[in-house]
Amino acid sequence: MKRLDTITFTSDFGWSWGYVAVCEGLMTRLSPQARIFHLGHDVPPGDVAAGALILERTTPMFPPAVHLAVVDPGVGTVRRPLALAAQRGDLLVGPDNGLLVPAAKALGGIAGAWLLDLVRVRTEAGLPTEEVSFTFHGRDLFAPAAALLSSGLEPSRLGHPLDPGSLVTLPAPVVETCGESVVAEVIEVDRFGNVGLALRFADLGRKEGFYRVEIVDETLPEWTARVVHTFAELGSGELGVYCDSWGHVALTLKAASAAQLLSVERGLKVRLTALPTAEARRGEDSRL
Repeated sequence: MKRLDTITFTSDFGWSWGYVAVCEGLMTRLSPQARIFHLGHDVPPGDVAAGALILERTTPMFPPAVHLAVVDPGVGTVRRPLALAAQRGDLLVGPDNGLLVPAAKALGGIAGAWLLDLVRVRTEAGLPTEEVSFTFHGRDLFAPAAALLSSGLEPSRLGHPLDPGSLVTLPAPVVETCGESVVAEVIEVDRFGNVGLALRFADLGRKEGFYRVEIVDETLPEWTARVVHTFAELGSGELGVYCDSWGHVALTLKAASAAQLLSVERGLKVRLTALPTAEARRGEDSRL
């Protein structure tokens, strides 16, 4: 197997208490030639879909690599530990809870899947097989597996083949179009308060003018948003609709948090309805 000198690492561990550091230290010890890149460790605790989105977006930007991801609320249960091969030549390591599959598809599709065997992994790594935590497989199973794969070890040395069709997959985020309206699930709220939707901007019906913004199934106010290309086009306190850096529809508020204004979080659904210009301006005047 070809050696992969890049390892990426994503988790919901946070940076405190040494959880990330101990995994990095172990990988560095087992695969000293590897460079380790941290995609992020502030995934909301147990939020598999958020971790999957980060992986799907970022892994294609790297050269072929080993991608270690641990967002694992089912650690220690019957959930399966995985190694996946992608068509591009990457390997992905983590739990079978839907976390890895979107990234594998973004890397050309799944070329192979293996059920990691803890005893095999730790034996190959020269680690004791009896000193294993039920709640920290990131350190005791996944990090050693990632390091061994980075050094060129065949996945078959670490586990048993799996049918890729048996892997857990996450439900697709909601996108529903009806006439001049579209309902899309919130898939991201960034640190600036911008609200990313599952809808691709290319699929937005009207790419100029105004939209009415409603939060589905919530008794919240309606808002009027204007389609813009840049944040600078917005006036103070004006809500905007724009194409984010991932090609998705997003909502923004100049110099403030659109998420706070709209009282939304990931998983809620937003309805956008194209408005005639005159009606949009009346709505805008009533809000601003």
